[in-house]
Amino acid sequence: MFVDVIPSPKDLTPQKIYGKTVIVLDIFRCTSTIITALANGAAEVVPAFTPQEALSILARKDDRSTVSAGEFLGIKIEKFDLGNSPLEFTEENIGGKTVILATTNGTRAIRSCKPAKNIFIGSFLNLNSVCSRALGYHRDTVLVCAGTRGNIALEDIMCAGCYVGELVKAEPDMKLSELARTFFYLYEYFKDNLYQMLRTCRSGIRLQKLGYQKDIDFCLQKNRYKIVPIYRHNTIKLSPSLQLT
Repeated sequence: MFVDVIPSPKDLTPQKIYGKTVIVLDIFRCTSTIITALANGAAEVVPAFTPQEALSILARKDDRSTVSAGEFLGIKIEKFDLGNSPLEFTEENIGGKTVILATTNGTRAIRSCKPAKNIFIGSFLNLNSVCSRALGYHRDTVLVCAGTRGNIALEDIMCAGCYVGELVKAEPDMKLSELARTFFYLYEYFKDNLYQMLRTCRSGIRLQKLGYQKDIDFCLQKNRYKIVPIYRHNTIKLSPSLQLT
């Protein structure tokens, strides 16, 4: 089994992920929000490429069982029901409903991973569960970082390094790409000061300026949820059991 990391969507090509297991990471905040929504009872999350596409999907759905959500540059999209803060995705708001989600980076990254064989939605929140599921497929695994508008995002890179560490812990003989090895060492070096580091990174500073300090605290929790969201057939749902494909 071989583990690689794609640090930003501009480095993503179909050839790099075709037939492999992919774990998509957008820590501040898309994948953390998707995980929270499903953990709190959302029936599914449909990732849209743009707000306009989200509205088009919404028009074909039953309004009573559908919620529109998303942000652009961190700011809630006008007239959408919810933004992209995981703290908004309570059971009261989304329980039993379909969430149509459009974000600046994360939903685009998820949609770009279609050539992969298996596509999991990961964050710190469900670290162990996703690693365990990925290992069960015995396929080469690629950690795809959503980044920020085509550039790397430090929070995604650090989470990727954490995932590499967990995968290697389970299989010490696993082969790593140079990037995977680099991000693993980077995480190991800074893990004891992770909160301070990511609070002062570009995305962390922006979230604080927008009033989302609590989102940073929430998204950096490890293993809050024991769930594995999987993107398949244009929607994200909980994967109930390992189905080797």
